[in-house]
Amino acid sequence: MVKKTASIQQDYYPRPPIATVLGHVDHGKTTLLDYIRKTNITAKEHGGITQHIGAYQIEVPEKIRKKESNYAAKITFIDTPGHEAFAKMRSHGATVADIAILVVAADDGVKPQTIESITHIKNAKIPAIVALNKIDLPEVNLEKVKKQLSKAGLTLEEYGGEVPLIPISAKTGNGIEKLLETIIFLTDLFQIKAKINEPTSGVIIESSVSKFKGITGSIVLRSGNLRIGDEVINDNQEFKVRAMHNWQGKQLSEIKAGDPAEILGWKVIPIVGSLIVKKAEMQLETRPHEELDKFVQKPIVAPEHTEDAQRIKLIIKADTQGTLDAIIDGLKKVEIDIIHKGVGAITESDILLAKISKALVIGFSQKPNDQVLKLAQSEKVLIKTYNIIYELFDEIVDVIEALKKGDLVTILGEAKVLELFNFKGETIIGARVIKGRIARGDAVKVMRNKTEIGRTKIKSLKHHKEDITKAETGSEIGIGLAQKMEMLTGDSIISIG
Repeated sequence: MVKKTASIQQDYYPRPPIATVLGHVDHGKTTLLDYIRKTNITAKEHGGITQHIGAYQIEVPEKIRKKESNYAAKITFIDTPGHEAFAKMRSHGATVADIAILVVAADDGVKPQTIESITHIKNAKIPAIVALNKIDLPEVNLEKVKKQLSKAGLTLEEYGGEVPLIPISAKTGNGIEKLLETIIFLTDLFQIKAKINEPTSGVIIESSVSKFKGITGSIVLRSGNLRIGDEVINDNQEFKVRAMHNWQGKQLSEIKAGDPAEILGWKVIPIVGSLIVKKAEMQLETRPHEELDKFVQKPIVAPEHTEDAQRIKLIIKADTQGTLDAIIDGLKKVEIDIIHKGVGAITESDILLAKISKALVIGFSQKPNDQVLKLAQSEKVLIKTYNIIYELFDEIVDVIEALKKGDLVTILGEAKVLELFNFKGETIIGARVIKGRIARGDAVKVMRNKTEIGRTKIKSLKHHKEDITKAETGSEIGIGLAQKMEMLTGDSIISIG
């Protein structure tokens, strides 16, 4: 790599480069950042995948800074999710960044999201580094992966191109120092600096509603500075910055170009990818009321039934705006009508709207409280909750088909058949409750593998020789059914509501 020459202008100063981490799911993006940050973010994510864009900042190791005193003192990382549902979020990440780090697992090679990430990098027109991860695994073929990358459109440095490739192990730390040094080298090479007195501008990389903080928006500042008390503009809202926190929750009084922060004080949820600027540095344009309406939450009203009656209606609530966007994008090909969507907890208003509209309520990382659950049960509104986005997508088609057939039910409990006994001409089922609870009088369906073999009711329930009304998880029980069925050991008796 030949270093470009550039005059160091006195009105510029070094700022933290913003590096986005992209790549295929499970290739080690968050594990890499975990090693760099010496934290354990991966263990906190449902299903071991990152599901929100997060921004983190580290101090450049002193060993690297000593080589050139003019280097940036910090690096800001944007961790972008790898699952295909988050393509839109990954695109935002690449747009914000100065440098892209493409993580590729040496044992897995180039995959669909690897190619998609390369497209985002090219569209963003930013320099890239390939972090070839998992080199600690046995029998990895590095040359094979390098050829795959070249075929995918990356011109690697060792093949005469400009993209450096650093073999690393995010697990052991091998090659991490070289990776950080390369980031700083590219920062200097491409003269990534901040201009003194440049107008303040930041990009929203995530937004959510917190029970304790209210509306929050995570930003990365591209230029200028921002302090608590500054009046800012984001699309059609103006507000005063009430508080700022770094990724570790520490309160900040000021951030500068290249810094990430969580901002408090918003009036409405900011759109991921939108800009935030200082009011004092620009004249707010007068915009039509209909433009403003896009950012103001309306009272919930039941929609007119103009769509095909066979289309299932959904109400979707998610924990963050970025996740909500990814869910909406992922459901575009499914025959549904989304009658309401939002960020925050599932509320009684959502249940009442679902009742009026005959809709299914979907919650992502949003568990309804007891009051909402009781209302849903009394109004016979179904709520499905998920913590992993690909599980939502995998299951939603089956859920919709079951709804159309009137076959979607609430599962109250499940028992596994262990033995079968004949008592006075009646079959008594010896079973263990493996989930929820089983009660006398429950309607049940009997499943053999994935096939339903019949439905009936529980006529009698015993624990040893004692008659009982209900059994909880872990209990071994005797079940008598209201009608005779050909049962086998291993069958499931599922109590439904």
